Amino acid sequence: MRRSRRERQTPITAAGRATATVVVFACAASAGAHAGLVPEHLREAPRLGAAFVVSVVLLAIAGAALAIRPHSRRVAQATALLLAGLIAAYAAARTTGIPLLAPEPEPADGVGLATKLVEAVGLACALWLSQPAGGLRSSASQEVPR
Repeated sequence: MRRSRRERQTPITAAGRATATVVVFACAASAGAHAGLVPEHLREAPRLGAAFVVSVVLLAIAGAALAIRPHSRRVAQATALLLAGLIAAYAAARTTGIPLLAPEPEPADGVGLATKLVEAVGLACALWLSQPAGGLRSSASQEVPR
């Protein structure tokens, strides 16, 4: 995949790199939590188990992509969308249920809430990285309006 001219020329700041690292950690932690629940869900609700497998794969891809390209706004945006979707899916599963996957609402649990907290931190950081100057340029290279 070709990088845009801006991505090739724009260095990432130390703050941007640290923020990207937080998002990579959030993806890895969430993937681990979801992977740990796959066997149980495959036994009890195979479609939900398959959805967890898909989540693990997508989280691994997002984390790896951001680790390789921490300067990419598109990767940060896609990762933010994934994390927001996982948080929304958990909220739906706990309040109304998810048709075809988990039609009946389930009670909230500690592992799920902790995972959503980690994902929320990752989401906030990914959204920051998605901004035009979200850690991608040093303050010295940014124009100051006069």
